[in-house]
Amino acid sequence: MKLLLIGLDGVRIDLAIPAALDRHDGFASPDHPADPRFAAAPRPADAPEMPAPGGEPAAPTLSRLLEGGAVLPVWMTPPTDSGPGWASLLTGTTHEQNNVWWNEFVGHRLARTPDLLSQVFFADPSARTFAASTWDALVTAGGAGPVIHQRTDQQLGGQHQLMAATDFSRGCVSADVQVRTHAAWVLNHEGPDAAFVYFEGADEAGHAHGAASPQYRAAITAVDEHVRYLVKAVSERYEQLGEEWLIAVVTDHGHKPGGGHGEDEEDVRRSFLLLHRVGPEGSSTWVQDRVAGTPALRSEDVTPLLLDLIGVTPARWEAGHEVGIRCDTPSVGPTRNQAYEW
Repeated sequence: MKLLLIGLDGVRIDLAIPAALDRHDGFASPDHPADPRFAAAPRPADAPEMPAPGGEPAAPTLSRLLEGGAVLPVWMTPPTDSGPGWASLLTGTTHEQNNVWWNEFVGHRLARTPDLLSQVFFADPSARTFAASTWDALVTAGGAGPVIHQRTDQQLGGQHQLMAATDFSRGCVSADVQVRTHAAWVLNHEGPDAAFVYFEGADEAGHAHGAASPQYRAAITAVDEHVRYLVKAVSERYEQLGEEWLIAVVTDHGHKPGGGHGEDEEDVRRSFLLLHRVGPEGSSTWVQDRVAGTPALRSEDVTPLLLDLIGVTPARWEAGHEVGIRCDTPSVGPTRNQAYEW
């Protein structure tokens, strides 16, 4: 079974697919406390309120995926910024392990914490992998990061493809369309064994207008339409070639009603992992049975779960040996002492 992981930056599930909140008790409250260093400031008295819950979902494609699939809560560990969030989600490691605490990626250990696609390749060197992203920090060696390993040898051989958006003429709106167009073609015509596709439009709208705004809701609907293109691409692979696919959708954080994230509010810590199998009759039951009884996840649990669902067993070795030990900066994160904030 092949894997398509779709990353939607900054999407609130209570707007995208409100019905999902009733599918798992774990959505009610975080499963672990936040670090006091990243506590939110008191809410301003004039902060906007979120619209009343209920009504039509902003993401009809995600709703349809949910009907034939399953959803699990994912509680992010602050800081709820995109760099730490995606580094943890895509590598299966904590902030302390990958040392990504901010979007600048200063001092990261990503070379030691391989991403999901690389773990698939390491398990089977014949695997073909693909990633496309609006945010270059996830896929481009010349920027911060990247979270997705370059694996230049595999790129030269065509086994590993990376694409970063270049069309920002309309901000993330045009960049997301560019990513969608390219990713849908590769998925449909080449069918990589594991793929990751990332869209940033909802996060851009959340920062500009706030989660309580109609613009943010419209942006969620727009990225949901991009998801539809990708789902259609792999569904045709099954329809015509019989390839089975596991589609997974995840976000790195929500947004405050007035916009922004990074601290420990429940609205920004609450994420989700939506799972849907494209395959023969009984595929929806297969997904639901495989994750039945699974408690709320943390961000570092997502990659191991996805690998398990597609049957990839990572290589193991015992800790405590001398390999890799050297004097290094401890992975304890920032002190929040403003003298050291730049």
